[in-house]
Amino acid sequence: MAQRDKRRDREDRLAREKGAVRKKWGGRIPVAVAFPNSYHVGMSNLAVHILYRMLNARDNVVCERFFYEEGAPLVSVESSRPLSSFALIFFTLSFELDYPNIVKMLEQSFLPVPAGDRGDGSPLVVAGGVCVMANPEPVAPFFDLMVAGDIEATLPEFMDRFVASYRSGREKTLAGLDSFPFVYRPARLSVRYREDGQVAAFEPSAFSVVVRHYTGEALGASAIIAPGTEFGDMALIEGTRGCPSRCPFCLIGNLYRFRFEDIRSGSGDTQDIGIIGGGMSFHPRIVGIIDSFRKQGIRVHLPSLRLDEVPIGLIELLKDDIKTLTFGIEAGTGPLRAQLGKNITDDEVLSRIGAIMRLKSFNLKLYFMIGAPGETLDDIDAIPDLVKRVRHVMIQQGAPRGSLGNITVHVSPLVPKAATPFQWIPMADMGELKEKIARLRSAFRKIDNTVFTHDSVKFSFLQAVLSRGDRHVSDIVIRLAHGESLNRITRESSLNLNFYALRERPPDEVFPWDFISGTVSKEKLRNKLEMS
Repeated sequence: MAQRDKRRDREDRLAREKGAVRKKWGGRIPVAVAFPNSYHVGMSNLAVHILYRMLNARDNVVCERFFYEEGAPLVSVESSRPLSSFALIFFTLSFELDYPNIVKMLEQSFLPVPAGDRGDGSPLVVAGGVCVMANPEPVAPFFDLMVAGDIEATLPEFMDRFVASYRSGREKTLAGLDSFPFVYRPARLSVRYREDGQVAAFEPSAFSVVVRHYTGEALGASAIIAPGTEFGDMALIEGTRGCPSRCPFCLIGNLYRFRFEDIRSGSGDTQDIGIIGGGMSFHPRIVGIIDSFRKQGIRVHLPSLRLDEVPIGLIELLKDDIKTLTFGIEAGTGPLRAQLGKNITDDEVLSRIGAIMRLKSFNLKLYFMIGAPGETLDDIDAIPDLVKRVRHVMIQQGAPRGSLGNITVHVSPLVPKAATPFQWIPMADMGELKEKIARLRSAFRKIDNTVFTHDSVKFSFLQAVLSRGDRHVSDIVIRLAHGESLNRITRESSLNLNFYALRERPPDEVFPWDFISGTVSKEKLRNKLEMS
């Protein structure tokens, strides 16, 4: 009965979607797009949509989607087939904490987890996404190939060669695909380690993977409108890719060159559009684009904005359609904000909030980080102090019209990432982070109309391990997938997880991901760190 209900739920979900493709399998190559998290999360990720659209645009390919739902059968959305039925599986990796679900998906499909254990009868298992461009090593042993670059720039050539060779045998197919400079075949790279655990050398020493970026005009857009997801009936359009601020903690800003699209039309017949991208506040024509959509009767929604850059005219255009505005403030004091890439003073924060609240009594969601280099308790105490002053500005503007918005403050421990200037710094001690969160929680209890939330310190620590880990960390991923707690792994593992998360790296250390040639050189990242 339970299995029948779950199948009915899948069929109902597919029936509610707009834009899903259901092809006949006869004479076509079956390719899977696998997202190692739930349908709700995965269908809110544009990479899934771009892959799905581009693959199904090929007449000789049938592409279907897979998502990981705890306790549910792992079958495709479109035809309920198992993952093992597909010739090629594309995993898109956007979040390090999803890594254990890769193992679960392979094991549930009776596919060997180590790539070296797969034979001619197994699908090719390929990974792409921002995590691959930054540091693929913690999950490299699970994949036959990994693709470093934008889907639009890499998929056409990759698929042309796969289609031409996949019936020639596994090894010949892998060798042909491995010849692309943007393709990484982990089995071809050996890594030697020093006694202290650092990377000693790569073999072959000249081994390199070059990230390939898309240079075309049109950015991504929804292939499917998926009710029941984060964005519901909203069509997603990628307005920008990358961000010109290149904040030292931000992966997207340092992986991509900033580019924007001059969006002229919506997607499908929906009346709601979400324009997304990390650098939306810097889009030079965003006000005109949204004005054009509003004249067509289309409601527009935007992501988190940069307070010091977003045009007030933009917010004025959107004021009737949105209740909550989201801003990344990052720190409670000006000097620490400047270090994190947000060079805006307290007075400028309050002035901008005042100008915004004169338009309407919005709710605010404000993001802050804790654990930045050089942070003191004065910086921590400055967060609730600044929020009090923001609330005072909101009262000043809202009281005359009898309305007052709420404030949600969300705090996240800073997680240093590979391929950013902060790749050298240690994550803050877990005990200190917990004490700072407790201090903030106590302070915010005394501020009316304010809700305080925070990320888990434990899972932020795990994210730090996975974001700068090496191949040895793949064993930790497998143990997590098998249900072992992080506390038990920390106690029993021969690996010292603090080595990956809490250690400051010397300037000349060879990193596990140094064979990847990305947008910003290691030398420039180091210079940015020393200037911050």
